[in-house]
Amino acid sequence: MSYKSDRPSFQDRLDHFVNVIRTEIVNGIRQEGTYLPAESTLAKQFQLSNKSIRKGLDQLVDEGLIVKIDRVGSMVTTRAKETITLNFGCSLSLTTDFLIDELITLYMQRNPGIRVRRITLNHLSYVKSGEEMIANGLLDVVAFNSPQFQEWTEEGLTPLLEPLTPDPALYPIAEEAFQFDGATYAKPVSFSPVVLCYNKRHFADAGLHEPDSYWTWDDLIDASVKLAKLRDRHGIYFLPASENRYPVFLLQGIGNPPVGSEVNPRMMEGLRKLNELIGNREVFPNYWAQGNDETIQLFAEGQVSVILCTYFNLNELAHLPLDYDICPLPSLRRGDPQKTLLLSIGMSLVRHSKSKEAARQFVEFLSSSTAQNLIRDRTISIPARKEAAERPPIDGLKCPSRYAMFREMLPSFAYHSDIGLPMKSLRILSKWLKEYWSDMITEKTLHENMGELFAAGGKSSNPPTKSTVQ
Repeated sequence: MSYKSDRPSFQDRLDHFVNVIRTEIVNGIRQEGTYLPAESTLAKQFQLSNKSIRKGLDQLVDEGLIVKIDRVGSMVTTRAKETITLNFGCSLSLTTDFLIDELITLYMQRNPGIRVRRITLNHLSYVKSGEEMIANGLLDVVAFNSPQFQEWTEEGLTPLLEPLTPDPALYPIAEEAFQFDGATYAKPVSFSPVVLCYNKRHFADAGLHEPDSYWTWDDLIDASVKLAKLRDRHGIYFLPASENRYPVFLLQGIGNPPVGSEVNPRMMEGLRKLNELIGNREVFPNYWAQGNDETIQLFAEGQVSVILCTYFNLNELAHLPLDYDICPLPSLRRGDPQKTLLLSIGMSLVRHSKSKEAARQFVEFLSSSTAQNLIRDRTISIPARKEAAERPPIDGLKCPSRYAMFREMLPSFAYHSDIGLPMKSLRILSKWLKEYWSDMITEKTLHENMGELFAAGGKSSNPPTKSTVQ
């Protein structure tokens, strides 16, 4: 099976093309009634194929910014003077997480007097770039995932957002991620736990029962050894240093949040199990993927049998001839209650938006039945609206047979905030873990550093640490 995923670089170029043309039209650089260059000229300028250029032009047509005239070209349309333009800041991943561009197009079709301009925020400094754009009056609506919103509150930035009315038709646990000091600052659109995704064919070939909620990580390691012996593959893979992966092992071991400098022994047990897993070269490849796309690629090509992923990641598998399924994560010990990391994505209204009512309407639309049913019908992502998430999908979308298991997993969900450290401190911990895995520091030093981090309440961006050279 072949799998090719160059979506980030391609999507970046396509977004850049659409954003440039859109900005030039909105700002009057391209005058109404004038024509855009030929498709071949645009393709050369923006390093895209003619087909991709046509896709971008179709988006501009849907937004009402241009009209295609047969055998003539693409003409900038005459826009109504009362047209409202909303600037919407979000991450690039939303284009696949739940087809945000299609939702924007549908919204604009239903509201012809409003244009939504999607602006991709820097994923490496998301909170900072969002804050700067809001401060300069350049955003009306901003999307957050749960760790981004946690960091937003830790930076004291909630006054930049407008409190919203909670919606009882949405999953309460998805909305909890965006509550702070008794107020709700974002409407959840979709959410996902971290789960196991496994190749059913590989398990059958190895004569193994498929994983279930009773499994421990030791069970998974044992199964991975048997899976790895078949042909040229490894048992399991994920990005251990990802802020959406290693916290799983902290959460499974943490029990109650540590007090002072005392690090819960079970938390260290979780980190030891993670270290044991990724250090086993028989089952875990020595491969440093650049992102989740490469992890999905390894799985789709059959080079690994099991991955840790979210429902969002499963959208990359929806149209592949791959026999796969999902199950809850293993636990540290037999009989432990299940626990996994939950990620929520929500939309916030900027308090000082110049088009606040239109922006509020857009936020409400994304959590409405119309938008939520589109997410259910066109993606594998979980809609935040109960009625949409819990109805059967339409034919043609390849969902895992255990798609609905998230409903039974609700009591096991936990957020990054349940670890008891700010996001900046979790990134410091991630650095220490990489040093630990590379034998640059010992487990004793890691434990002492973590104790000092918790003792400081995670407030210092540069807490005192032991020497990283052993």
